Amino acid sequence: MTPKVVRSVVRLLPRVVAGLCLIATVAGWPSMPVQAMAPGASLPPDIRIDWTNMVVSRDELVCLALNDYWEARGEDTRGRVAVAQVVLNRTRDPRFPNSICDVVTENRSSSPRLCQFSWYCDGRPDTPADPAAWRASVLLAKSLLMRNNAISDLTGGALWYHNRAVDPGWSGRLEFATRVGDHYFYREAGPRVQQAGTPPMTFADWTDEQARTKTGEDSDQLARSNDR
Repeated sequence: MTPKVVRSVVRLLPRVVAGLCLIATVAGWPSMPVQAMAPGASLPPDIRIDWTNMVVSRDELVCLALNDYWEARGEDTRGRVAVAQVVLNRTRDPRFPNSICDVVTENRSSSPRLCQFSWYCDGRPDTPADPAAWRASVLLAKSLLMRNNAISDLTGGALWYHNRAVDPGWSGRLEFATRVGDHYFYREAGPRVQQAGTPPMTFADWTDEQARTKTGEDSDQLARSNDR
């Protein structure tokens, strides 16, 4: 390959990568790793996390912290917990992706700028610029994702919310759940909600329950295999 060809390829590479990212977003491909999404979103060195006491991976914790930082960092603690709870409620609802990162980066539209959480698709850098606010977001995510944290759902199972300064058309099709801070929260009403039953008190409880169920299923399958 000649030097001229090499220079041409190098100049075109950023456009090719950008195009692939756009296609992936519209097509619903798996979301990018956290470090590709927000390269500077590293955990503050003074925050120690015992990962054996967390119910998710590092990336999942960082994704929840990023969503708090961009969606709710101006709220008080209750408001921030409520916004984070919508992400966690969606994660355990089968109609949404089953991981925190995939929930916060989900795009159900044909437009690359209409993600479920707008900060991810607004075309701006996603790396937090305020170290103090980012530290607070990480601590909030850590608290919510810690095993046996006992932080209850302030929203009563809400899957949607919006700022009280706007009035989206979809809100009229849902049941108003509560207002926390500057956000209104909504959930569904009717048979689907009644059939779902009462979810565990916390996302951590639910995650542990899923792990126990999976372990039991694996043990049963192994026992059946040994009996053959």
